[in-house]
Amino acid sequence: MTRQADGDPASGRLPRLLSALFYGTCSFLIVLVNKALLTTYGFPSPIVLGIGQMAATIMILYVSKLNKIIHFPDFDKKIPIKLFPLPLLYVGNHISGLSSTSKLSLPMFTVLRKFTIPLTLLLETIILGKQYPLSIIISVFAIVLGAFIAAG
Repeated sequence: MTRQADGDPASGRLPRLLSALFYGTCSFLIVLVNKALLTTYGFPSPIVLGIGQMAATIMILYVSKLNKIIHFPDFDKKIPIKLFPLPLLYVGNHISGLSSTSKLSLPMFTVLRKFTIPLTLLLETIILGKQYPLSIIISVFAIVLGAFIAAG
């Protein structure tokens, strides 16, 4: 029998599980909608689509913060300066990802997206000197293998 009390690890499992399921479902649906918009319906500009998605995300976060659903610090002008190359990399990744969605088949796009996980793992090990347990490395390669099998 598991007790649901504050500070008990079991009390935070359900919200985390639901958050992960919600994130996975939204991620999957966004890929499908983007693919449909850019190929089936012939939406002319992946850049406009990306800007629209970013604007919608900012509005949802702002409204959620106003309604006290989520909490994060207020915007500070120093933050973009501290994080400078990251926003440019994010925008480049977002735009190139949307552009490739219209050019590649959905299974190949999924394989390429999943391949970024081991690449990130490798670069964090090389650049940051971070060490990962064998269980995480095996999990990452299982994800990539699953994507390859699904694409086949």
